[in-house]
Amino acid sequence: MLETLKTMYDGYGFDNVVGISYFNKFLDELRSYRFSEIFAIQAKTYPLRYVFDFLLSTPSLWVQLSDVEWIEIMNSMNPRPYPLKLSLDNGYFADIHFLAKYIRVNSIEVFLRQPSFRDLDKNYVIQYCQRDVYSFLVDEIDLEDLDGDYFVSEQEIRSVQSRLTYGGIFSNFNFNEDELINFLKKEHSLLNSLQ
Repeated sequence: MLETLKTMYDGYGFDNVVGISYFNKFLDELRSYRFSEIFAIQAKTYPLRYVFDFLLSTPSLWVQLSDVEWIEIMNSMNPRPYPLKLSLDNGYFADIHFLAKYIRVNSIEVFLRQPSFRDLDKNYVIQYCQRDVYSFLVDEIDLEDLDGDYFVSEQEIRSVQSRLTYGGIFSNFNFNEDELINFLKKEHSLLNSLQ
């Protein structure tokens, strides 16, 4: 699997083939591995933008994942590194970032409510989110790419959002920049008061 993931990364963006059309040629092989393993290796090895492109280009690998499976993926990414010593384009928080930004579910809150996750990891997640709040918001360019041709369609993403929120573990992620800043401050205070 490691060799396939490296080949995928090394070839991405050459010959003007990107997005779904690029990753489709690897799908058959990728399906023979557990998605959580693929995700963890990608996120811990490659830049965030590449990890996002991979996820947005391979919906068949993750659209059917349950809320519990996403929490297992979050757990597989722990322990987290101290985010303020990493570049902004690190992938170590890609699970939480992807779910919030693109699927529009409150993965931050879900992560912070997991009793088995370390308080240190929870603090790191808050620090990561506070570091670049704007990157959690979807802009017009992001939406243009969600066309089902270049990346997964916005309709398919809304279907995943609906399914994940239906279970009651995830809620919708509907913050503007100021609301997200206030939410993170509140969560940080709450977390510190419990320690």
